[in-house]
Amino acid sequence: MRVLFSAGGGMAAALRLVLLARELQAAGHEVRFSAPARARHRVVRAGLVPVMASPQQFARAWRPDLVVHDPLCPEAVAMAAESAVPTVGYLPYAHRPLTPVPTVWIDPCPPQLRERPEPDAWQVRCDAYELPGAPAPWLTELSMVPRVCITGVPTGTRPEDRRRQELFHRVAEGVESLGLQLLVLTGDDHPWSVVLRGSVVVVHGGDEGIVYAAARFGVSQLVLPAGEQERRAGERLEQVGIGRCLTKEEMAGGPSMLRLRFHIAELVNGGRVLPAAEELGRSVARMPAPAQLVPGIEALLH
Repeated sequence: MRVLFSAGGGMAAALRLVLLARELQAAGHEVRFSAPARARHRVVRAGLVPVMASPQQFARAWRPDLVVHDPLCPEAVAMAAESAVPTVGYLPYAHRPLTPVPTVWIDPCPPQLRERPEPDAWQVRCDAYELPGAPAPWLTELSMVPRVCITGVPTGTRPEDRRRQELFHRVAEGVESLGLQLLVLTGDDHPWSVVLRGSVVVVHGGDEGIVYAAARFGVSQLVLPAGEQERRAGERLEQVGIGRCLTKEEMAGGPSMLRLRFHIAELVNGGRVLPAAEELGRSVARMPAPAQLVPGIEALLH
């Protein structure tokens, strides 16, 4: 069976698709992987064959038997619709997917976090591919001081980006003022299995990949939403008791340092938040692994 994977612009989506691609390749199928240029080194390091042409051009020449695609990427969706073969799409978290609807939805979202479950979707654990390697020793050493991880700090120059940059910086000041260990990550490609196993809180902008990563490792979350979709994600985390999301008023006016310190201390010290995050991590661990989806995918062509 020829399987074409097509990821969109987000690194998190690409790394999630890589895991399933590796399992299908290990099962003896011919796999090709279309991804943004910045993710291709990950595809190669994972032992997969990257596609250099656009997914539509490659699909017309290669003629796949099955397409697995990112339903948030217009190019990938158009290619899947044009291919006239069974399609598999990963159901997005808070964002509305593009049409048409794939043959099968795969849902990596833990059931507690999904607002409107797709009844026929195949559940899968929200893992993401990570490069093997030796992490920095201080990341794996046991620390007596709780660690707070900050990631997703905006790098743009628009006024709204600068406002959010300042807010992230204020959160970092609040973390340090509480005597906690601070870890600030840049970029969008991190060894979450190492970073988050030693963290108790992750602060981010509501990105789907970080929401899932924190959920996998039972880490509480503080969301400084980048937009309306990310706000919905953050509010859902708050509803199920595993995080906090700053309100529109807080994002616009800037919460006081006392308020930020309160949010951080609440998430670090627990209450109902930390136990709920740990229970979510245990729930994610019980979800099917990507390898368990291979028989169902193979059956789509029979």
